[in-house]
This record gives sequence, structure tokens and C-alpha cells, in this order.
Amino acid sequence: MTLYEAVFNRKSVRHYKMEPLPQELFKNLRKFEQGLRPLWGKLRYSVELFNAMNGEARIKGLFKVKAPYYLVLFSEAGEYAMANAGYLMEQIVLYLTSKGIGTCYQGSAKIPAMDGPEGMEPMMVLAFGYADGKLYRDSFQAKRLPLKELCAFKEDSTEETRLMMQAARMAPSAMNGQPWRFMVYQNRIHVFARKETFRFSSKADFLGFDIGVMLYHISLAAEENWRDTEFSRMEQMAAREFKNNKYFLTVFLV
Repeated sequence: MTLYEAVFNRKSVRHYKMEPLPQELFKNLRKFEQGLRPLWGKLRYSVELFNAMNGEARIKGLFKVKAPYYLVLFSEAGEYAMANAGYLMEQIVLYLTSKGIGTCYQGSAKIPAMDGPEGMEPMMVLAFGYADGKLYRDSFQAKRLPLKELCAFKEDSTEETRLMMQAARMAPSAMNGQPWRFMVYQNRIHVFARKETFRFSSKADFLGFDIGVMLYHISLAAEENWRDTEFSRMEQMAAREFKNNKYFLTVFLV
């Protein structure tokens, strides 16, 4: 399974077998992490692994999933730190999914900052391991809004553009809030956040992370169609007032 295929087959796994994973997997995972592509390259980050079976993980949280392993992404603070964290972490999630390993984002989980590198804060915790139950699901089983509710197509859309938006549509989000909306042209996609998201702290706290996850789906789908993506915040769009949505950034297809 490729990372792109994993976009459409991954599901959040909340039940795990408390069994060790092979050391070869961890070796390959570390190699994969060395090639991670950040959304914002100026922010330092670190990915730390914790083994819950030997007591390494000091992770707490009301809705924490019990798993044999946890990954924590630490990052420097910054305006786009959460979006960058989501963009990075989703690369790891899809890699693990492609290798037959279950994953689940732990938005409410907490870990002491002292467990990470100096000057960095924990951005997100990821539970992972062998699934005790179903690992995959068909894309039609995912509870996602249809494209017609997510996208305003301003020009005749191409097949590759629709494939990119389908990949964006499949992105996971806090409480499945699907906070994004899109204004789609053939060579660019304006990304917005629903204003109502800011009324709920449980969703607003992870808005940047969720959008980062979704942006990686767009990048991955673009690569599948031999296109590159560039991200930029357009001041003329940021200055405009939209009724239900708040402008976040623009994805350029090159």
C-alpha cells in the first residue's frame, strides 16, 4: 500500500494488541522520519518515541487510548507551529498505515514538556501498534461531507483537481469537525476555516493541526498527479471579510 492509497483506507484505531513491534519497523520508521518535509521549514521539531509496555510513556488524558507505543511531536512555538505539526505527523501516520500498523491521534493526551527537547513544546500525541480489530475501512464508510459542501469551484475543475480535493476531504479532524472549506481554481486553492469552529475550544485548539493534516493530503495527491505544491498567505485574501469562513492560506499548483 502506498501513502496515497492509505489516505483512502486509513481509520482511527482505538483498540490495540499490547504486543511489541519488530525492531526493523522502528529502524525503517526512523529513516522515514529523516525525510519528513515540513510545511514551514523555519521551525525546529523533534519526533520522540515512547514505549508504554516498559513504562516509558508518562502520557495522561481523559480520553487517552491504551496502546503499546506513542509518538510525540515536539516543536518550537510559532504562528504556524500546529499546522506544521499536523503536516509532519500525517506523513508518519500514513507511513505506519501503509505498513499495517494502526494509529490514532490523541488530541486530549498530555505529556510533560520536560520529556522533549529543550525549547520545544508537545504538539500532538499519536498512539500506534497492531490493531485489535479492523485496521482499514473503505473510503465510502468514512463520515465526510460531500465535495459540493466543501468546495466552491470557480473554474471548470480538472480530474486531477477533483482528486486532490477528494484526498483533502478524507483528512481526519478533531471530533470529525471537518473545519475546512475551499475556493478552487485550476492553478490554486484558497483554504478557509469555518468561523463556527472558533466557538468550540475543543475544535479551535486543534484547528491549525487539522488543517496541516489536510494540506499534506493535498500535497500527496498533487504528487500522485505529477504536480508540486507551494503554500503562501495572500494578503489581499486575508484582508477580505467572508461571511462564514476565515481565510487561512493558498495552495498553488505548479
